[in-house]
Amino acid sequence: MIRPPVHRLLDIASAAALMLAPAVLHPTPRTARAVMAVGAGLAAVTALTRYSRNQRQPLGMKPHLMLDTAQGAGFLIAGLALRNQPKATRIAMAGYGAFSLAVVAASEREPQRSTAQIPVSRSAVTGHRIGAGLIEVAADIAYRRLGLVNVAFLGTPGAGDRGWVLVDAGLATSARAIAAAAAHRFGPTARPAAIILTHGHFDHTGALKSLSDMWEAPIYAHPLEHPYLVGLRSYPEATPDVGGGLMSALSPLYPRGPIDVTDRLFPLPPDGTIPGAPGWQWLHTPGHSPGHVALWRASDRTLLSGDAIITTRQESAAAVALQTPELHGPPAYFTPDWQAAEHSAHLLAGLRPAIILAGHGPALQGPALLSALDDLAAFDLQSIPTAGHRLALL
Repeated sequence: MIRPPVHRLLDIASAAALMLAPAVLHPTPRTARAVMAVGAGLAAVTALTRYSRNQRQPLGMKPHLMLDTAQGAGFLIAGLALRNQPKATRIAMAGYGAFSLAVVAASEREPQRSTAQIPVSRSAVTGHRIGAGLIEVAADIAYRRLGLVNVAFLGTPGAGDRGWVLVDAGLATSARAIAAAAAHRFGPTARPAAIILTHGHFDHTGALKSLSDMWEAPIYAHPLEHPYLVGLRSYPEATPDVGGGLMSALSPLYPRGPIDVTDRLFPLPPDGTIPGAPGWQWLHTPGHSPGHVALWRASDRTLLSGDAIITTRQESAAAVALQTPELHGPPAYFTPDWQAAEHSAHLLAGLRPAIILAGHGPALQGPALLSALDDLAAFDLQSIPTAGHRLALL
């Protein structure tokens, strides 16, 4: 971990480098002024930051790291997007942005608890690739990983029009990939009977409107999620100070909604059934969001857990990239009610599923999964986090 005094030295060096860089890299005048202004701003932030407890500066390390995250993301995006700049300038900007984000991820924060992470052997990872990015875990269940999130397809291959169901809708850039996967599995003109949402966070609803319009498909979600799906309410602000990791540090930049799909939105049936998916039932699993649901099929003990239980450490960019298997509570930075989240995780662990397909991470099955579920079920909430510090104890 990078301790605050070392972070201060890196900040001083960064501010000096930013103010001197235009003389070396020769960007356009406008970009040169912007880079020098950022350098001056960083110097001011450094002077105002409290790097040790005996200092009296007004800015603590947590907000400082949030500013560093925004700066790093800005430089990384600019380096990739500003095609009118010299190549050396673009490489330097992107490299500095990536360096800043890496420093944020490795920097020491105030003492914090982290989520329970229960390692699972890679032998528990299940599924085989069947084309179009799909991974099949059962004869009528496949999923596609889209960046940092999974979407699931329920239905047998070649099911045809209205013969299958989509679970969640990925990121805003995912519509084409989801449609291609659906066409590959069910047929080129096959539309879903329904789109089922485990919840309404941005990484599960990004392509929702475009897909539902294209397919003229109804959308079903728990009634408690509807305010976030009809343009009335945004989700609570992210809490980047819990869980650790680069994904947590970046969480203030993630969209919180709301979106508006009023014309196609319906409540999940109160009897627990799932439209278009016989044999499946939905279970209310709040905590990560008020109306979060999981999908359960008792006949073969298959669980689609959404984000109530996930199978990789979503706070860590490295774990997300490598899909390191483990059982884990919901993503900490977007979970406002840990008491409810613990109850939901215990409920699902108690089902003893044979297969878990989560919203994040690889599908798991077998004895190693059951052992990890026993460990997860043994966790108890030791203290309830305050409103200002949502501490992940799962």
